[in-house]
This record gives sequence, C-alpha cells and structure tokens, in this order.
Amino acid sequence: MRKQISMLRMIFLIAALAALVACGKGNSDAPLVDSNGKHPANWIGQHGVVAASSASTCTECHGENLTGGIARVGCFSTPQTSFNGFVCHATNPTVNKGCDSCHGTPPNGITAPNRANAHPTHMGLAGVTCGTCHNGAGSGTANHMKATATGGIAGATVSFPDTLKANTITTTFAYDAASGTCSGIICHGGLTTPSWSTGSINAATDCLKCHGQGTAFRTPQFNSFYSGIFPFPTGVVVNLHQFHLISKDPTSTAGALVICTSCHNTDTLATLHFAGLTTSSFEVLPGDTLGGGSTNITSYTPYTSGVPSGHCLNSCHAIRYWIN
Repeated sequence: MRKQISMLRMIFLIAALAALVACGKGNSDAPLVDSNGKHPANWIGQHGVVAASSASTCTECHGENLTGGIARVGCFSTPQTSFNGFVCHATNPTVNKGCDSCHGTPPNGITAPNRANAHPTHMGLAGVTCGTCHNGAGSGTANHMKATATGGIAGATVSFPDTLKANTITTTFAYDAASGTCSGIICHGGLTTPSWSTGSINAATDCLKCHGQGTAFRTPQFNSFYSGIFPFPTGVVVNLHQFHLISKDPTSTAGALVICTSCHNTDTLATLHFAGLTTSSFEVLPGDTLGGGSTNITSYTPYTSGVPSGHCLNSCHAIRYWIN
C-alpha cells in the first residue's frame, strides 16, 4: 500500500513538473514563453490575436477558467488575479470574445472598464468610432488599458487625431481627465464640452454649447453662425442671427427669447445635422433645416448671390430679407 501511495505521489509530482516546464521553458508545448517563463516584449499587444486563434494556448498555463492556473496569473479585473498590479479582462475572454470581454460596444455599464457615460450618445452618431477619440489606443495597444498602482483600471488614453482640430483653438486641443471635458475639437465648435460623465446637451435648447456667433462665414469656427446684418436706429449694426437671439419670441406667451430651434427644425436636425460631426464641412446646408415642425417658419426661400435675398414666411413678422 505504501509503495502504491509513493508511486501515485511520484506520478503527480512528475505531472506537475511537466506542466510547470511547459510554462517555464521555451519548448514546443509553450512556444510563447522564454526559458524564464516570460512572454516576449509587447505581449499585451500580441496576446489577443494568439488567444483568438486558440484558447488552449492560454488555458494551458492560466487555468481552464483563466483564474490563475499553475502560472498563478489570472486574466480578470480583480486585484486578486492581477500580476504586479496589472489587471485585465472583466469576463472570461475565451467566452466573451474581443471588446466584449471588458466592455460593451459601446460601453454600457457603470463601473470600469464598462462605464457608459457619453459613449452610447457619441457612438450613435454617423462616422464616430472608438478611434475617433481614442486615437492610437485601440485593442491590442499599450495605451488601450492601463493598471493603477492599487490594482484598478485606468481609462484608455484619449487622444484626438489632428483632423478633429477646431478652426481656432483658444484653449487646448485635448481631453482633461480631471474635469472630464474636451476642448478645441471641431465637433463641439472649439468650445469646452460638458463633463463626459455628468454633462449633457439637449439638441432642442443647447445649440450654443457647440455653436457661437461668427464674424464672417465659417469664422472663427467652422460651424460659427453668420449671415446678413441688421442696422438698429441707434446706428449699431448686428448680425441677423445675433439680433434674433436677443429678441423676444412673439409667439411665446411667457415672453421667452427666440432660440435656434424657433427656426431650425429639430426633426430635420436629428437626421441631417448630426451626420458629419467629425468633419469640418457642412454635410447639409443650414438653410435646409429651416421651417416646419414646431418652428415659427412656414416656408423658407434660400438666399442667392443677389442682395437682398432669402426670406421666410413666418408667424413672427412680415417678410424681411435675411441677406440685406
């Protein structure tokens, strides 16, 4: 009996050593580690492709459920399974492939690395991808996810491509993690954005959070509003957009001021206005969003190169030309 027990112990020991050798030496069983049991440089950037091709490549050393195995290094986002403070997936990457092993596409939860915040709103816009804001920080890059000293997760590096630079930058062209705001980007008209986690923009009332009064066409920002002038009796001359926005809406019983959507149709804006925020051009002419719906305008005649030109039929006043 003692000989049988000793034999069983020997077999178990040999099997354990064989498994350790597989993860500790570069051989045909574990070609992804060197003689010291270490993965090659930039393994974080490479391992996703390798794991996708064969899950057993990882489970051999990190355990069937990737909770540590004989390597004692797990693959999940908890300090208990971290390695030197580095934590990884939120769920089993052999079950939930690709991005979904850490967060939804777009992120849709409340804790890192799957915090929704303003991700769904932005990813719902035409032309916006992860790379629009996380330039150079895609899956498999060193900037994609970083561990904190306490075993937590730091957000993926936010970096904007130069194509998103506003026409005029008065602050910075960057993301400020402390306030959760972006600045100097074309999609918000160069203005500092609301907080990524707590801010919001109402398309029907918050137009001025992205658009500002211009001094000429597409000046100072690509999306600055500017059109014909209005001469006050006092001799002061103002832009017609500016004049409307400081005037009371005659259709309002509460005496509210005219707002952008008094003239620009929110239904049209929803389908046209937000179609190309990542470019500096107008995907749709602003005049094409005028009238109908809940606006004060019945119809609009576009302006031409002639002066006077452009007028609307409305519930506010008699016909007046937009360009005079």
